[in-house]
Amino acid sequence: MTYDLTKPHFLNLLHSYQPSTYESFGQKDERFAVPMHHAMKCRDRLHVALRSGLRTLPSDRQTIVDLGPFPGSLLRLLRRIDYTKSAQLYGAGLMVSEDFVSFMQDDIQANILTVDLDPVGGHFQTKGYSEKVPLPDHSTQLVFALEIIEHLTSPFHLLAEAYRILRSGGHITLTTPNVTRIGNVFKLLIGRSPNDRLAPPGYKNPDDEWRPHAREYAMHELADMLRQTGFNIAESRYFLGEDTQDCRQTASQHGINWAKWPFYIVPHLRGSLLIVGRKP
Repeated sequence: MTYDLTKPHFLNLLHSYQPSTYESFGQKDERFAVPMHHAMKCRDRLHVALRSGLRTLPSDRQTIVDLGPFPGSLLRLLRRIDYTKSAQLYGAGLMVSEDFVSFMQDDIQANILTVDLDPVGGHFQTKGYSEKVPLPDHSTQLVFALEIIEHLTSPFHLLAEAYRILRSGGHITLTTPNVTRIGNVFKLLIGRSPNDRLAPPGYKNPDDEWRPHAREYAMHELADMLRQTGFNIAESRYFLGEDTQDCRQTASQHGINWAKWPFYIVPHLRGSLLIVGRKP
């Protein structure tokens, strides 16, 4: 029997959710029309990912790893879901301060590990970070990688590490912006580049551990990369994943947002991608 995290259940969870200082944007953050925190801002993406991932998770043995865990929203939500209250939780990635590690251990008994998941890029070689997730082979049932591969020079190291630590039958749940979204099509039609979210040429800043996007992907590219790593494709879907719905916007921005809606009937014009890979 699989677990289904319904939208009403998830929204009820968010209603009682207390964000940490790492997730809060501040009461007077002018970007938002209402007080906002990371889990609420990213609620559509988090619900889609959690619902798909938890459907694959057995009830008896539950070890879950979040690749790119900062600021901790995914793991903190998992600890508050009845189905995963007793799961072993790990996070592995960058932006891992001693304070953040201590907080996550004290708050939800999650172990947070500093790992450079993009060693091919060479951006953080001088920092001496581990390139491997310090967990045994075949030790994990579920891996999340949400909104991270677009920041990597090459995603294959992350995918290989996920494959290594997953048990046979385990799953990786991945989300990322959709390069074929209608917003990018609009930009091309008016002569603008859709690459304005990417790192500019020659960008080098080893202190920036949440770098701009290196590139964005179409669904078939994600599926090809997962298959090359050894995964079978268990699920793939396009979704809206809006994270600007509570932002302050100009009248022209609102107009553009309304103009996008008729195009969402075509799946590959939606803003976000979800794909789930299963280790044979």
